[in-house]
Amino acid sequence: MSEPITVLAPIKLAAGKTEEDLLEASSRFQENFVSQQQGVLRRELLRTSEGEYLDIVQFKSMDDAEKVIEAERTSPVCMDFFSVMDLSEVDMDAEMPMYRSLATYT
Repeated sequence: MSEPITVLAPIKLAAGKTEEDLLEASSRFQENFVSQQQGVLRRELLRTSEGEYLDIVQFKSMDDAEKVIEAERTSPVCMDFFSVMDLSEVDMDAEMPMYRSLATYT
């Protein structure tokens, strides 16, 4: 049985973009991309500080996470979401850190 995988994606707003811009782009991303991907268990967007956020996505398995992350690289919907972010310090070719769940509590 595979263990759930969690991805923590830090977000910094691009110059001239607002939290409202991020929320609108995030909603389109959720509706037009994330909700159509197999293996996504949960997604949550958090504010960590002014202009900085954290997108937390939990997947059913490592395989599901890898497939979704690969699909993001060529999706116009994802590019729209990424357009509100300052990606100047992000290596888009780097592997996204993934964390295996040891235990889940509700």
